[in-house]
Amino acid sequence: MTDFVGLLSHVDMLPIIYGVVIFIGLCIMVIKLRTGHWISLIIDIAVFTFVFKLHGGTMSGAFAATIAAMLSGLVFPLLFRGLFK
Repeated sequence: MTDFVGLLSHVDMLPIIYGVVIFIGLCIMVIKLRTGHWISLIIDIAVFTFVFKLHGGTMSGAFAATIAAMLSGLVFPLLFRGLFK
């Protein structure tokens, strides 16, 4: 048991968490593409691109951009629901 704990203390979990978050973000975009939620998809892509460029294209910038895109893709369509109907 102590060997396993010692192994985990030397493993950097950030790339795994980063990969999971990016994968979830891509899955959400594919679902929006397949179901026809175009406004929400465009918001996701625009926010991701904007935040990613603001952070200089780094790994942490992509992580922040993915989280910002997921949050904005959830919130902005609710705010602007009446404008596009």
